[in-house]
Amino acid sequence: MDSRNVQRTGDMFYMYLPTRWCKKYNISGKTKVGVQINADGSLSIYPQAATKKKTHLQIKVKDDNIEALHKLIVASYISPADSFKITLDNKLDFTKILNQKNLVSLELVEIDGNHILCESSMSVNDPLLLLTTMIRKIRNLLSVLVTDAPHELFDRYESEVDRSRVLIEKSVIGSFVNPAESQHKTVELYFISLISKELERLADHLVSLDTPSEKFCARIAKALGLVQELLDNACKNLNIESALEFVTFISTLQDVKVKDVESYDQRRIVRALHAISEVIIDWAVIKEGEK
Repeated sequence: MDSRNVQRTGDMFYMYLPTRWCKKYNISGKTKVGVQINADGSLSIYPQAATKKKTHLQIKVKDDNIEALHKLIVASYISPADSFKITLDNKLDFTKILNQKNLVSLELVEIDGNHILCESSMSVNDPLLLLTTMIRKIRNLLSVLVTDAPHELFDRYESEVDRSRVLIEKSVIGSFVNPAESQHKTVELYFISLISKELERLADHLVSLDTPSEKFCARIAKALGLVQELLDNACKNLNIESALEFVTFISTLQDVKVKDVESYDQRRIVRALHAISEVIIDWAVIKEGEK
């Protein structure tokens, strides 16, 4: 790491930017750069203008495979582009596309003839906030699973969880592309993304349970409550001690022996929590190394 002297003129403090860095990113006397104060007190400078230019994706597709098109739409949505337009050579049965998982929760995606458009793709700046919201929705799902609530309510919660996960991916990718706009470090975004994917898997298996027991749901809800508490302090106060306490609790959730489809879903739920515990301890160790 390069060390530079801070200079002072009156009440102003300044330092010279590295010449090689300025040449690489075409920094001149009229250039604007992004400046960000990080949670640990460090200062980051990014070679980009404060006002980001709008980007528009124009994509032409010959392949009429529904699964491939579905993946392309989701990828275009979570990209940091402000809008996108996918043009198809052939007309398709769009009811099949709209019934695909994840697409039902993407707002502002429209279909017009052989075009798929999203003219105003929303921006989400805090994926950690979305992650805690995602956990609350799953805990709400757990509370209604053991009631006589209509199955449509379970589907609605699952759809909201799926939408949260997609928005988290959109936020994370946008932060990678435009780091000056993010309030989280790259490694934190990585951990947030991993946890969100495991939470989505957990919710998928929850709604598949035919007769979930209150005891099982209560244990899962308690585990998710602990995750939420850890995430509330993740960027500032997450430590190895609290992470190990969570890992110890998760270890008490014994791996379920698969006997039928119901027990298979229970096993996948428990394993998703074990995977989250591994991410939490990894995150805590990184935080320890930053001290």
